[in-house]
Amino acid sequence: MNAPSTGPKTLTVVGLGLLGASLAEAVRKRHPDWKIIGVSAEKTVREATASKVIDQGFTYAEIREALQECDFGFLCLPIDRILELLNAWTAEPLLLKSGAILSDVGSTKAEICAAARKAFPAGSINAGAFIGSHPMAGSEKTGLSARDTHLFETAAWIVCPDKESDPARVAALEHFVEELGARVLRFSPERHDALVAQVSHLPQLIATALAAHLSAADDPEAMLQVAGGGFRDMTRLAASSFAVWEPILRTNRKNLELILPAFRRELEVLEEDLTEDGGARFFEEANGLRARYKAPRKGFTSSVTEILVDIEDKAGALLHALQPLSDAGLNILDLEILKVREGEEGVLMMGFRKPAEAETALGILAAAGHKARLR
Repeated sequence: MNAPSTGPKTLTVVGLGLLGASLAEAVRKRHPDWKIIGVSAEKTVREATASKVIDQGFTYAEIREALQECDFGFLCLPIDRILELLNAWTAEPLLLKSGAILSDVGSTKAEICAAARKAFPAGSINAGAFIGSHPMAGSEKTGLSARDTHLFETAAWIVCPDKESDPARVAALEHFVEELGARVLRFSPERHDALVAQVSHLPQLIATALAAHLSAADDPEAMLQVAGGGFRDMTRLAASSFAVWEPILRTNRKNLELILPAFRRELEVLEEDLTEDGGARFFEEANGLRARYKAPRKGFTSSVTEILVDIEDKAGALLHALQPLSDAGLNILDLEILKVREGEEGVLMMGFRKPAEAETALGILAAAGHKARLR
């Protein structure tokens, strides 16, 4: 294939919701000379153009025209809509410029990539143009107004080539993703779906099942009155929309049919262990896994050394902790009040660029009478 030319390029984003609009703004920040085309509903296109999120807008009825001139195109749409477009392009092939790369942000990949192989078959003029991908980023907010320039920074962005993918295009897509500050991972479409079934789809189902279980129990209102941070954190995903999740669960059903029985067996073993040793083995294994999990913090492409500071619930407590650090000229990169953590309340998290700065901060805070430790 002919690789996309150097210099300014054209990005076409189909769907200007949270992910699509955030992608457009992130590219605008890093490539101000690129032309950004957006495809969405007419009202959204007007708003995106007025906000300078895009340079040119098309409606969904004009999607073929919008994609004809792109170097990079992304389908930022629900899974069903992505499949609908790929099936339509199988019947009536899409025209792309030489070397164009088309991808998507769908939460499952095997079915989408299989449909793409039919839409862009080997030997056709656009063979290898489509490479499925999935940024592990999102928000509880939706729509154009929820866009976030930093949404993809430090997030895992999974690129899913298959045996028919063009290596040069795969490399170009991965470079594009890295420029946005994301962490590129490469898995086959099938491997991607097996992994996200475990760490994304299963947690959604567990949270939903827990909330539904308590809703059907005796006196759920009394339970809600005594529920604390653990219940809140465990059931956050239970607020998710069924309309959003139905196609995700449907297109990954085979993996879930393997995982759910295995998880059910784990619960049965835990029930047995509770009578023997109180579930000590489960806690030990869970503690070990959780200790190895370090979720990168959005907005920081390099690691941040974090410390935790106990804060009293009284006026001026926050200032009392921050003032001596400011006087010492220490730059706090990240700051978060962790009102509820596992076994900790009233905790302030501070992030520093270098471990040495964090150690200095610990000494200053100790001298000021604060209890602080590395996270």
